[in-house]
Amino acid sequence: MDSATLPPPPRGADARGLARRAGEAEGMGHWDAAARLYALTFRAAVLDNDLAGAADALRGQARVRNHQRRFDEAEELAGLSLELARRNGLPQATARALNVLGVILLARGEWEQARALFPQALEMALDLGDDDLAGLACQNAGVIANAMGEFREARTLFLQCLGSFVRSGNSVHAMSAYNNLGLASAELREWMDAEVYFSRGIEIGERLSHSPMLAKLYCNRAEPLIEVGELGRARATLDRAEQAAEAVGDRATLAETWRCRGVIAAREGNEAEAEAHLARAASIANDVSLTLERGRALRQLGILRAEQCRTEEARDLFAQALDLFRSLGADVLVREVYERKGKLET
Repeated sequence: MDSATLPPPPRGADARGLARRAGEAEGMGHWDAAARLYALTFRAAVLDNDLAGAADALRGQARVRNHQRRFDEAEELAGLSLELARRNGLPQATARALNVLGVILLARGEWEQARALFPQALEMALDLGDDDLAGLACQNAGVIANAMGEFREARTLFLQCLGSFVRSGNSVHAMSAYNNLGLASAELREWMDAEVYFSRGIEIGERLSHSPMLAKLYCNRAEPLIEVGELGRARATLDRAEQAAEAVGDRATLAETWRCRGVIAAREGNEAEAEAHLARAASIANDVSLTLERGRALRQLGILRAEQCRTEEARDLFAQALDLFRSLGADVLVREVYERKGKLET
């Protein structure tokens, strides 16, 4: 049953209890169940005239639809939450809706628009003394800085947000901060630090049984393991990543697992296997919402072609990857691929 056709909850239904159950379903990656529960929470909150609770429930639905990559619905729900909060003088709900709206825009590749929202949410959170929201806004600003190649700035932001999450006691958000610290450290080629951060996040995720973030953490841990030559451990973590990503329908992480398997196969000299894995990664990411993952897969396939001295094919793959990265404003990736393409031409 679609959430739009759900009957209203009986008067007196426990909106807080429904919200708690919705959050638990969201944490397990049970997206449809979470969406239904958040819809019921919204209706119960409206019956109780709890406008803050209603805004929170709309925001929860927006997060769920964002995970399902149903971006139009997600953006509409976040916008409704923002409008409800603003019209009724709810500053905390307003700040949180701004942050979630930024996350949705970031996920659909509208980085510049997202980047404008996070400082607003952060300023409001600091004024409110909301450590958890301050951490989220700071973390999201760091995600964009990392994507733009500002890796040391990103790592500073991620360390700040981790401190906010420790103060607020939010283990789920701390787990996400460790993941982002690992990503920034990997970009800086500080492989041991990256593995430590990813492993710390995995410890929290396994304790909380948080499948959506675990999928990303398992997958991301593969890169530092590959770089230090621990290919067996890298394969094992990718297997776990694939299982967790399949369970929650995370196509972005699935594409990345196959890209990493292609890297491993190429390092072991298994060119045919590497090609098959990278082609599968590109196929999984054949969607406008997976532009970054598709660009990474095509870039890696271009590297393989260059190593095989198949120059024309490599040049074409690098050109495709360049177009994708430019569309995102991912300048660091644009520069890297442009340099690789230039070397082929000289």
